[in-house]
Amino acid sequence: MARDRRLIASLYLRGCLQAEIATEVGLSEATVSRDLKALQQEWHESSLLDIDAAKARELARIDELERTYWQAWKRSCEDAETETARVVETAGGRRRVAQKQTKCQAGDPRFLQGIQWCIERRCKVLGIDAPEKLEHSGGIRVIGIGGIDPDEDI
Repeated sequence: MARDRRLIASLYLRGCLQAEIATEVGLSEATVSRDLKALQQEWHESSLLDIDAAKARELARIDELERTYWQAWKRSCEDAETETARVVETAGGRRRVAQKQTKCQAGDPRFLQGIQWCIERRCKVLGIDAPEKLEHSGGIRVIGIGGIDPDEDI
């Protein structure tokens, strides 16, 4: 039965009709029809699992990237400290003078843009966004019933 199904699937995917498949495999058309329905169900379930797994994998990657962006954003908001040292000549010889500067930072907006990208991408993967409206410009002519152009004067 499994061998027959593989052959039926192969012939079906090559575009053969059920009657042709039945003749080739030596089964009734009803049996071929049932086998094709079973095969299509398997393919459908398999594709759903594959799509769900791919979505889950992509969502996990987006989540990890967003966490990294958040960590980088928090670091970019912290005060930046710079330390400089210089050697100064004094009456007693050379002396090293260190100077520390603290600079307040407001955060790097590029990290927020990365977070925004993650959110937008997640919404797209999950299908939360409204569908985009596509506009078509030219090239198609609508023909009415019986081949009559609806815009043509009769």
